[in-house]
Amino acid sequence: EPTSKPKEKAAPKPLPPNTTTRVMSATEQMEWFHEVYNEALTDATIHSKDEEKLKTVMQLHQFIGERTSETGMTFKKVLLKHPELSYLKDRPTESAARKTYYKIERDKKIDAVVQMRDEGWGFFFVYDGKDALTQELAPSLQSFADTYEFEILGLSRDQTFVTGIRDNRHNDSKVDVPYAPALILVNPNTGEMKPLAYGFISQTALLGRFYNVANDYQSPDF
Repeated sequence: EPTSKPKEKAAPKPLPPNTTTRVMSATEQMEWFHEVYNEALTDATIHSKDEEKLKTVMQLHQFIGERTSETGMTFKKVLLKHPELSYLKDRPTESAARKTYYKIERDKKIDAVVQMRDEGWGFFFVYDGKDALTQELAPSLQSFADTYEFEILGLSRDQTFVTGIRDNRHNDSKVDVPYAPALILVNPNTGEMKPLAYGFISQTALLGRFYNVANDYQSPDF
């Protein structure tokens, strides 16, 4: 008798597709968005008469604007929950309060100048006397020194004295500076010297530099 063929085994069912997805990091999402935006903008620029392409760019701009507005509103909410993060906590914007704030800040800087003066500090003004801008700066520095009773000595690098400084000497490479004009703090009692400022600085900014040096740059002057 003929024997029956053995039944063939059924083929195994295929494995289900891998449905695992990976969430992009915030940085990856932003990079992807920039890529999409730049492509859309370039496409619309090249095809400048294509309304649909320009519409895509406008929609992306609208999306950016909405997210920016949302961020601004969230920023305000966070400041109410964490007032210690507010810029206004220490720096008022109301006009009358700002006037008082600026006076307090200025007084702190003046106190720093007085403190350094009383400790015996003065400063050298190292300059090139033939420079026209230096000639204009000199009277302002002499005025600053007179106002706060600070000793200032002008040191000319090119043998030409500026008339805006009352007391001048030839530098003769005694005080080496990388750039002129330069203001160098000097304490004759200790022989210590510290750079204070380079360039054409205003009296207001100079007050801030004194404050910086007095507290060793530990407190901002702005």
